[in-house]
Amino acid sequence: MLDKIHMFIPFRVEAITVHGDDAGHHSLSVDLESLGIPLRATSVLADGKGGYIVEDLSHAWESLPTSFTPMAVKVFHQSLGKRMNPGVELKASPAKLLQGHNVFGPTSIRMGGEVMLKWLAGSYPELFAQLDWQSAQVYNIDCTFSARLPDERTALQLIQALRGVSNGQTRNRGDDYQTTAYWGSKETRLRKLKAYLKGPEFRGEIDKAVKAARGGNLSARRTLAVLQNPDLLAWADNLIRLEATVMHRWLDRRNIPSKLWALCDYQEHLATQGICFIQWCWEQVTKELFAAFEGISMRVINDEKVLAALKEKFAKPGGRWTKAKTCKSTGVQIPPVFVAGPVNESVALNLFRTYRSIKDYGWQETMDSMSRRTFYDHVGKICECGLSKAALQKLKQDDHKNNVVPILRFLQVDFSAQRPSWYQEPSVEAA
Repeated sequence: MLDKIHMFIPFRVEAITVHGDDAGHHSLSVDLESLGIPLRATSVLADGKGGYIVEDLSHAWESLPTSFTPMAVKVFHQSLGKRMNPGVELKASPAKLLQGHNVFGPTSIRMGGEVMLKWLAGSYPELFAQLDWQSAQVYNIDCTFSARLPDERTALQLIQALRGVSNGQTRNRGDDYQTTAYWGSKETRLRKLKAYLKGPEFRGEIDKAVKAARGGNLSARRTLAVLQNPDLLAWADNLIRLEATVMHRWLDRRNIPSKLWALCDYQEHLATQGICFIQWCWEQVTKELFAAFEGISMRVINDEKVLAALKEKFAKPGGRWTKAKTCKSTGVQIPPVFVAGPVNESVALNLFRTYRSIKDYGWQETMDSMSRRTFYDHVGKICECGLSKAALQKLKQDDHKNNVVPILRFLQVDFSAQRPSWYQEPSVEAA
């Protein structure tokens, strides 16, 4: 899937003013006030006549509303530093603009570029009229593919196992989170890679859409209606995504055009040969990492059944009995009433911690870490749920023998199964 396009669109030559000085220094700028966009000023001074003098006008990054999620837009109205020409930067997920979500989606760069330009032109026609949109350049694109895992616990364990894996120029960045791992420098000008769990991210998007929809945002309401599709949520669950970002310099080094429309032609030419350009980029970026995965194993811990059995046997209904009392106005005796409360699972959780300690550290070390009486009391109660003492004594040994599996068993990306059977390709016209 094409997950993001970051592009730059220069202004037309006739919209640019050239400034020079006696020393031969030149700079370029455009008239911000002619663009019909919201502006900000870094300096506002009173003119002494009841008015104000506004200086240093500029345009800040803004979230441009669309039918679904917003698109990031910023106008750079003058040449500064390495930016030789004034222009506009756009950042967006084409899938989100086209269909309201990026759980799966199209791979067409042309479709993505067209829908982004459509919303810019419709929102700021005066700005768009002064842009040389045919010279748009792609700064970077995100290419994303997924692997499906058996359950959330395994997914979290896989993310943990992926951290620290490096190979060649693909090095772990270190600023990982519970459901995400990164490779490649933040400042890289070539390519980046990250792995993350789609389910938690997708639920976070739903929460944000709920909050935005409460404020009366129509786009957020439309987005929320899409995101709350139970089939979509089910598809997102237990997906691990590998997202490869390729920059225009990475493309240039491979003699691949970075101009938007030339890149579209290049992609479509490859398609006639049966090659998916987005998949090809993804494979080029991830191949070093997959080579590093060879021979690396991870422990798979699946103790839900043990925890469920302990909770079923030892969890106690929560709540309390009120005291009997006499009604002051009628003198009627009110009997005690049971007020229900949350289930008390503390005993079951303590037993489960002992079970996990035996599994991780072994029988003897766990026994040495607590009083003998407590240890054997816990062992006896765990055995009441169907485990034998002999099984517990061999638990650590059996776990390391049976539950260590190669990482690549889980990271199997099936390119033919990236979309559900009910997927329908979106269109720019309907977005």
